[in-house]
Amino acid sequence: MRAPHLVGKVALVSGVARSPGIGRAAALRLARAGAHVACAEIVGSGAGADTGSADPALFDQIVAEVDDAGPGDVLALPMSQLGGWDDVVGSVLTRFARLDICCALNGVTGPQAGNGPLVELTAESWQRCVDGNLTASFALMAAAARALVDRGSPGAIVALSSHAAQSPAAGVGAVGATRAAVQHLVAVLAQELAPHGIRCNAVSPLAVLPEERFANPGLIAFAERAAGSLPAWLAEGVPLGRGQTADETAAVIEFLCSDDASYVTGVTVPVAGGAR
Repeated sequence: MRAPHLVGKVALVSGVARSPGIGRAAALRLARAGAHVACAEIVGSGAGADTGSADPALFDQIVAEVDDAGPGDVLALPMSQLGGWDDVVGSVLTRFARLDICCALNGVTGPQAGNGPLVELTAESWQRCVDGNLTASFALMAAAARALVDRGSPGAIVALSSHAAQSPAAGVGAVGATRAAVQHLVAVLAQELAPHGIRCNAVSPLAVLPEERFANPGLIAFAERAAGSLPAWLAEGVPLGRGQTADETAAVIEFLCSDDASYVTGVTVPVAGGAR
């Protein structure tokens, strides 16, 4: 196992308890690397992929797992609704007096959050998709960037995109549009923040397999439409011929947060098994 390389760093990770588990995996990796980790998540009784809200008990479990994973401190930041990202960043600064890394891994998906033929989407479904996948990412990245600039030292921001942003596909047009917009924001932020030594990148996963606590119904529905079943679609559509674990995406996130990626900024890294 690699020696801790983020000791003393403070990382804010949003979406730690949302499916398909990328936020949890990233928080665990950063904790194992020695960072102090602030875990942010929208929690509530209306938990589900469509709402972007997580079950409070699951959030508490994951915070405990992150706390056990590494030597650093962990800060739990449960949220009642989207928004208030300046307050979230402020809470991190109050607790740790610094911020070095921000991973904006929040998002929503599902029939009530942009999935489906574009001409059939309701205004509410479209807006929920935009709010959860684009506006929240922008607001968190901007709040973190302001804190990093004010601190006057280098930092790293990583956002979550999707392979849907690169590969237009029926039924996921809204999600693809919002995630493509995230990629554009990342590219522009990278230029604007480069003079301050702040890097900004994104990751674009394709097929994170469901786990016991993290379903991925959108992936299964898409695969069934495209090829009849998830195994058939993976065999036909992914050169590596298999799905990915959440940790395989988190590994790229950890790299982008680290000094190993000190000359990488303004890009979206596909984590898609060779799919185009």
